[in-house]
Amino acid sequence: MTQPSTSPTQDLDALRQIVFGAEAARLEERIGAVQHEASTDVRDLECRVGDRLDDLGKRLAAQQAEVARLQQEHAERVTQMLDQMLAQLGHRLDTLVEETRERLDALQQRATDLERRKLNVTDFGGTLATLGQRFSGDEPRPLFRAG
Repeated sequence: MTQPSTSPTQDLDALRQIVFGAEAARLEERIGAVQHEASTDVRDLECRVGDRLDDLGKRLAAQQAEVARLQQEHAERVTQMLDQMLAQLGHRLDTLVEETRERLDALQQRATDLERRKLNVTDFGGTLATLGQRFSGDEPRPLFRAG
């Protein structure tokens, strides 16, 4: 019988396989169990992270809805206040316009009264001048003119 020719490295590997074979199989089995446990843990962690993200997404959506509602309420209050202010300003403007008209009418009446007085004073002055000429003149003139 001839022995196949093997190298010392191959012989050492074969010897190791024989000596450590059972231990290596146990280690490989343990590694497989740890890998399976790790993949189960990773899947569980992924599920928990997914659930947490879903929960956070729902809470964020609820907060966004609340912010939108508050913004709408604020906009409505601001609009209402602006409407009230515009109504008050409009009322005040109407009051000021009416007061201005009344004062303008009073000034117009006063101007008319002053014009009438001026005409009365002018007439009176003319009458006095006529009387003065009559009394200072040589010929008598009638006091009132016909006509």
